[in-house]
Amino acid sequence: MTLTNIIANISSLNDKDKEYILDYLTRHFSPSSSQQGALIGELRERKFSHGFHCRHCGSTSVVRYGKRDGRQRYKCKDCHKLSSDLTNSPMYRSKKADKWIPFIECMLNGLSLRETASQIGITHVTAFYWRHKVLSALTKESIGIFEGLVEVDETYFLESHKGRRVIPNRKPRKRGGSASKRGISNEQVCVLVARDRNKTTLSKRVGSGRILMEQIDNTLTSHFKNDTVLISDAHNSYKSYTSTNDVEHIIINGSKKEYVKKGIYHLNNINSYHSRLKKWISRFNGVSTKYLQLYLVWFQFLDNRKMESDLSKKKQMLILASVHGTWETADKLRLRDYAF
Repeated sequence: MTLTNIIANISSLNDKDKEYILDYLTRHFSPSSSQQGALIGELRERKFSHGFHCRHCGSTSVVRYGKRDGRQRYKCKDCHKLSSDLTNSPMYRSKKADKWIPFIECMLNGLSLRETASQIGITHVTAFYWRHKVLSALTKESIGIFEGLVEVDETYFLESHKGRRVIPNRKPRKRGGSASKRGISNEQVCVLVARDRNKTTLSKRVGSGRILMEQIDNTLTSHFKNDTVLISDAHNSYKSYTSTNDVEHIIINGSKKEYVKKGIYHLNNINSYHSRLKKWISRFNGVSTKYLQLYLVWFQFLDNRKMESDLSKKKQMLILASVHGTWETADKLRLRDYAF
């Protein structure tokens, strides 16, 4: 087959297949060093969009201070510490910088730690710490303000102490086990999800057992405008919240076979989001409750950008994680009680 035939065949493909071929060629035939250079260049522009500042103390008295391993260094005149474009990013002091782009691809595909480790040539322990460094930084991304109609509902995950050798107050469960009590109890972890019609989404682990009015207040109020309309089920906590905060409230009572009001008030978007979240998170065969918030942020990043190309998502994940930054070390990640 000649080059002309190959080009003609590519031209006849649909947009999705063309994006796949472009992504494949970029990953397998573009030098990784040039990809890193382009990413670091864009990262520098995003990180210092308001002018140079020290990543350690925030001072603007920063000067260039030579290069190391081909990367520009900076020195702060106030705290006298050195930094680079990667300081405070997940890639900071990484000895395998060439592995980060393939690693982000594995995260976008939702691969397990061992699958990731095998595919890019690192240990599963390193993959664990890299994953949690990226997710810890992504938790700092701003959610924004909800506008117009906001669907709010909670979903539940079985409490998990996956990875712990000693579990307090109960015997260990086998994988796929169930709670000892029927219905909603303190063995169920409550995740509150809010989503408006512009797809602005907030998902947060708020506690155990039934949702409380105080948890709704602490989670949502700072993201609401005065004219926001909250749509929820008939749970009393939502009624108490809306009456206390003078928020317009539309109740969808599913127990009375009520699913839509006036053609526009419904919970279809939030229920669909719950379904996608549960299906996606099931691939990990259980997520420890202490890390659940990180996985909620991970899924939210993917779901909000599902219409974008893999190249765009790969670049955004790495740049956002680096811009928001994290000082989390391996020991901090391993020993903390709960992730945010």
